Amino acid sequence: MKVQSGVTIKNRYIDLYLFLKSLSFILLFNLLFSINASAAGGVVKALQMPAWLERDGVATALKPGVILQQKDKIITGKNARMLIQMNEGSLIKLGEKAELNFDALFPAEEAEGFFEATLRLVKGAFRFTTTELGKTGRRNVNVRIGSITAGIRGTDIWGSSKLDTDLLCLIEGNITAQRAGEPEFEMNEPLSFYVVPKNKPALPVSPVDSTQLTEWANETELANGMGVLSVNGKWSVNLMSLASEVIAKSIKNSLTTAGFAVEIEKALVNGKNWYRLRISNFKSREDASAFAKKIEGRNGITQPWIIQF
Repeated sequence: MKVQSGVTIKNRYIDLYLFLKSLSFILLFNLLFSINASAAGGVVKALQMPAWLERDGVATALKPGVILQQKDKIITGKNARMLIQMNEGSLIKLGEKAELNFDALFPAEEAEGFFEATLRLVKGAFRFTTTELGKTGRRNVNVRIGSITAGIRGTDIWGSSKLDTDLLCLIEGNITAQRAGEPEFEMNEPLSFYVVPKNKPALPVSPVDSTQLTEWANETELANGMGVLSVNGKWSVNLMSLASEVIAKSIKNSLTTAGFAVEIEKALVNGKNWYRLRISNFKSREDASAFAKKIEGRNGITQPWIIQF
C-alpha cells in the first residue's frame, strides 16, 4: 500500500478548500442573481433583430435576458419582434418598427407584493396578455396606445399606434378605456375594438371578426425559424474572424448600432490572436441559418458559419 506524504495530503485539503470556496461563491452569486431577477420589472425572453434598448439616453442592441427598468425605451426595427415577461407574470409582445416606453415600473418584490406599471406605446403594434400567474397577483397596470389609455384588469389586449389611427382591441377580460380629454368607459365584451382616428371623433366600439384578429395578432408573434433569439437558445452564428482587433471592434460597433447584439471572442490560433464576431442565443439551428443568410454581405460578412453550444 502506498503511503501519501503529509505534504500531499495537505495540498489535497487546500485544493478541496479552494473548490468548496469557489462553489460557495457560485451558489451565492446564483442566489443573488435570482433574487435580483425576481425583483426586476421585466425581462426580455426572446426577440428577432434588429432591436434596441435606450436607457439614460444611450441606445444599445438588445439581446435575450436583459432586465428592464423604469424609464427604459424599447425599439424594434424592420421585421423585428419581441417577447417580454413582466415581474407579475404577464407577457408583452411587440411587432416591427415599434417603440414602447416604460414610464413607470415598480416590481412586486415578494409573492404578495404589489406590481405597478405605466406603459406607453408610441408607435407600432403591441399585445399584453395576462397569464394565469398574473391573474393571482395584485397590480395596477395602465397602457397608453397613442391617444388611448387602457386600465388592465387581468386581460388580453392588442393595440397599435400609427400615423393616422390609434386602435385598441379587447381579446379577453375587461378594461377601462379613455381617449385623452374624454370620459373613461368600460370595455367588457371580448373580441371588440375601439378606433381613434387622429384629429377626428372616435368610432363606436365594434366587434372584430376572427380573420382580422388573426391578422393583427400575427403582427406581434415571433416567427420561429426566421432568426429568433431566446434566453435558452444554444445556437450561434460566427460572422467572421479578423486578425485586427481594431477592425473587429469597428465592425462590432457598426452592427450593434444597427441593432444586432454582436460579441467579440478572442482566440489564439498557431500563436496568433484572432478576433471572432459572433451572435449567440438563437433558438434553433433553423433560426441561426435564417439569420446567417440575412446578414451575409453586410459589413463585409461572407460565409458566416453556425455552431452549437
